Formats: sequence, structure tokens, C-alpha cells
Amino acid sequence: MNLQLKNLPLSEELIQTVLRWENDPAISPFITPHYDEESELPLVTEGDVRESLSNPDKRNYFICVDDKPVGIASIIRDFPALLKNDGKTAWLGIFIGEPEWRSKGIGKTVMALYEEECRKLGYQRIELGVFSHNAGAISLYEKSGFAQIGVIPHFTYSQGEWRDDIRMEKILLPDLG
Repeated sequence: MNLQLKNLPLSEELIQTVLRWENDPAISPFITPHYDEESELPLVTEGDVRESLSNPDKRNYFICVDDKPVGIASIIRDFPALLKNDGKTAWLGIFIGEPEWRSKGIGKTVMALYEEECRKLGYQRIELGVFSHNAGAISLYEKSGFAQIGVIPHFTYSQGEWRDDIRMEKILLPDLG
């Protein structure tokens, strides 16, 4: 299996793929905030996806297995939700969109590739938010060296209850190799 982060050219097919991923009921509760108890899919529109993929402050890298996009990892500069915005922090957005590639252990490799890319871009710190009911992602981030720095209570309504947003960070040491 050849796993890479690729900066793919935007196409109609890619936009529709990301739209399908974002509105997949199996992962939407873990990646898209529901701000009220009445939220229903689709929460993300085609316009939202187009805007997100063309945001000049955001670098989108498609997680590709053997050249096929299976997910997305984003690096966002000066993200408004950062708890510690020091000008040297990247905000991480990441998910596996294709169901057959979820829970296959590729997250650890993706995180290493992501960190390498952040270092190349001059970032010294990564911050992210993860919903409190996403135990798999929390475990991955902890194993990747992230530490909790805060909690935003009652951030998203999911699976019948309000959930917190856990904020985590990782300090990037310079690559000495």
C-alpha cells in the first residue's frame, strides 16, 4: 500500500467526493459540528465544499492510497478557533472519507506525513479540536504526541446529547535528520 498526502487539482469529481464524505452519516457526527438539536444532514453544501477547498488560508492534502483519494488532511493558517494563535501554529483538519479505509491503521502514517509537511511550511506547533465522543481519534492524537490544552463544553449535539470539543496541541521539534 502506497500512502501519500497529495495536493490534487480541484475538479468537479473531487468536489462531489468531498461533499459525499462530509455528509456521510457514519462520520458527520465526528467531523461536522451540529449547533442545535434539530440539525439534519446534509449539513455541508456544495458551496461550502467549494469555499473550503479554495480557501487561500487553507492547504488541502488528499490522503491517497495507491493514488486514490480516501480522505483529506488540511493545514489552516490563522484559524479563528485557535486557543493559542502565535503565528507559528497550524490548525489540523483530518478525516478518512472512504468507509473501507476507516479504522485500518493509516492514521499514524498520515499524522507523520502531516507533521513533516507542517515543519516544511515553518510551523512550530499544531493545534486541533476533536469531539469528546471520538475515542478513536483522541487515542490516535495522544499516541502521536498531542496533549490536551482545553475543553469547549457543549460544542456539538451528537447521538442524542451535547458533546465537548477537546483541544489538543503538539509542539513540533525541528527535524534534525
